[in-house]
Amino acid sequence: MSRDDDALRWDGDEDLDLESSADDDGARPRASAPVVREARHRGPLGWIALVLALAATAGWIVIVVANPVQQPSLLGLVMYQLGELLALIAPLLWWWCVDRLAPLARRAPWWLAGLVITAPWPLVAGVLA
Repeated sequence: MSRDDDALRWDGDEDLDLESSADDDGARPRASAPVVREARHRGPLGWIALVLALAATAGWIVIVVANPVQQPSLLGLVMYQLGELLALIAPLLWWWCVDRLAPLARRAPWWLAGLVITAPWPLVAGVLA
């Protein structure tokens, strides 16, 4: 049986795995080797931004608990609760995306923008009013 015909069958796959590992002399890295990640440097500003994101999330939790909403339809209720869920996770998701995607020198403006955009404004307006 030719190698092309063998590719269409399951028989003998274990033998092929053993042959390929025997042919590999270790000169090239294996695909199953663990990937080493470089450490991300946050600094004190990153930790302050994380604390503020946690505070914003806590503020959104207070808003959601304090303001129960009744919707006339099930679809309206589901969509409203989806909006509440997104409001809850937005500050932490913003912080995580900036931490992972932005270069070190440009993180501070992005974190500041995220703080303004994802702030629990109904709570802030209620406290200031």
